[in-house]
Amino acid sequence: MLVKKIAIILITCFAVSIGFAQVFRTEHSSYFKKENEKDVYSIHFPSPYGFTALHHLDNVMMDNTKAMGLSKYDQGLKNVETITFNLPKLGLRASDLQEVIEIDGKLIFLSTVMDKTAASHQVNAQVYSDKSNSVSENKVIAQFPIEKYSASGFYNIAISPDNTKFAILANMPFVKKTKEKVMVWVYDMQLNLLWKQTETLNYDSSRSYDEQIFLQDSGVVLMNKTIDPYEKSRSNKLLTFDGTNLETFDFSKDGFMPMEMKLIDVNGLPMLVGFFWNGKKDVIRINSKEGNDNDGAFLYDLGAKTLIGIHEWSDTLDISDLKSLQVVDVKVKGDDIYMIGEKYLYNSEFRKIDNAMSTDLDYLYTYGSSIIVNFDIRGTLKGLTPLFGPRQYKNDAKEEGSMSALILENGLRVFSNNDNYITMSSFFGGNDVAFTRPAIIPYDHGSTTTPLILPSTVTAVKDYAMVYYITHYGDRYWFNKMTW
Repeated sequence: MLVKKIAIILITCFAVSIGFAQVFRTEHSSYFKKENEKDVYSIHFPSPYGFTALHHLDNVMMDNTKAMGLSKYDQGLKNVETITFNLPKLGLRASDLQEVIEIDGKLIFLSTVMDKTAASHQVNAQVYSDKSNSVSENKVIAQFPIEKYSASGFYNIAISPDNTKFAILANMPFVKKTKEKVMVWVYDMQLNLLWKQTETLNYDSSRSYDEQIFLQDSGVVLMNKTIDPYEKSRSNKLLTFDGTNLETFDFSKDGFMPMEMKLIDVNGLPMLVGFFWNGKKDVIRINSKEGNDNDGAFLYDLGAKTLIGIHEWSDTLDISDLKSLQVVDVKVKGDDIYMIGEKYLYNSEFRKIDNAMSTDLDYLYTYGSSIIVNFDIRGTLKGLTPLFGPRQYKNDAKEEGSMSALILENGLRVFSNNDNYITMSSFFGGNDVAFTRPAIIPYDHGSTTTPLILPSTVTAVKDYAMVYYITHYGDRYWFNKMTW
């Protein structure tokens, strides 16, 4: 009798555990082929009833036309409507796409173009409405004069974490023996100009700068400026612009040289999270083939202007390839901050044809090694989790590289091709999950196989247990819908 009761209890416990296991299932569309092998894809307006896919050429050197294609798909992953429009021209030159901002059923296309004859370098804005499936007339939202292409200045664009506004910072054209001059514009998402500011900085004018631009939810623009980036005297300053005033603060200090970072909002507080170099070894190198050293991770409170967390790598961690780390993503969940970092290197080489060098170039992209850094919101380090080793991709195969992360079922899920096919890795709690990989028949004959994912296309449906993404095998591509 006792044995029978124990057996019943065990069966009940097993049934309960199965009940708590979550199964992620995927269905896929019919295959399609790209119009051009250099096309890049993204998914927008995800809902239980479908989504809109954007595709365009990856800023190839075609000055006369830059086309954007938008296709609507229904809940059965079938194409129901498609439109195409062109980015605006200045003279005979077509604009280069810089940002696509998704907000409230609209896509804001920000592009830049310059023309010597028109003596202008400008930023254009076009707005696509998902509801009407139409595109607005172009609006020039920033511009400055140029005299020649070799000294034409450049733009940086930043979006606030709450997605309510964006900033444009322009570095004016290089002029010998003068100081650096910048112009800043901040717009809301209805393209209303909130403020504009012009400043001359206390740094020499140059043809290029090492700086990162951020926009806080408050509307304050932040510049992380690196001074003498390739010298032993390397240092960092934080510059803030609010439409009227310019303030400068020391950022780096002995043993702390900030590298790549991201602006996040933590319970209404703006913070910078990223990686740093301690400055004890060689100076940062230009185009290093091995990558530049990173010595740990940091968290910086912008409100208090205080470094609240600075943590060097653990002695138990293999750091030999944790170099040139980029911040792939940051997720904030309760009191936890999860930062995903990944080595990123870009190089090119002349292509070999029949063992002879040609004039064509191959472009090489290295992603990884990678790591998850877990802070609490006070800057305390809670853990360092190694992720994936390095992988190199050539030319258009770069679409398979890197990774994407989502908080699903209270756990951090990382999508990648780490196992040479689509993989969803789970970290930091949540229910036990089982990921059912999509199985496709890549061609009209043969057996099923598991495709590769395009990590940059992973898109969650808000408030629904649903995720869309694109996979491919060879020259065939599929839209996928994952549910649980």
